[in-house]
Amino acid sequence: MSRKPRVPMSPDELPKQRLYLVRGLPHPPPGWAPVIGVGLAQQAMPRDARYVGQLEWSWSPMHSRISAYFLSMDRSHRRWLLWMKPYDSNWCLWDKPTLMAMSTRSGLTAKVAAQLLLCKVWQDEVVNEELDRFHWIGETALLSAGELSNVADAVWGDEPAAEDDL
Repeated sequence: MSRKPRVPMSPDELPKQRLYLVRGLPHPPPGWAPVIGVGLAQQAMPRDARYVGQLEWSWSPMHSRISAYFLSMDRSHRRWLLWMKPYDSNWCLWDKPTLMAMSTRSGLTAKVAAQLLLCKVWQDEVVNEELDRFHWIGETALLSAGELSNVADAVWGDEPAAEDDL
């Protein structure tokens, strides 16, 4: 069963951001070709969708994006589906989830499918919407902060070192 994502309101509520793990994404199986955005049939997100995590982009006090991601299977259990649920900060409400990507199961575990589909969705958003790297991780669930950062590294390149790390 999916749960309602929670927007952190203080730094204490954020998951640890500086985790170090083996870098790189798992390799997709041969012939794996996800369908991104265009042409996906809109349907309701299933109740058993697994919460992947929540990310935030904050370009200015009046221009930001909070996105919660969920992973599920279709009714036939033959395809992985990646959903994005945007937060409307004007009304302080979560909008309806949008189906962002779909792929065959191809023997992928949920964790691997979430990483690969997120990577493809963000690569598409970089090209079509000029999306930059997220600014922080609001919550983790299926994927850890390190795994989400690995996906971001695959899309945008390695994260620049913070000034306090130099």
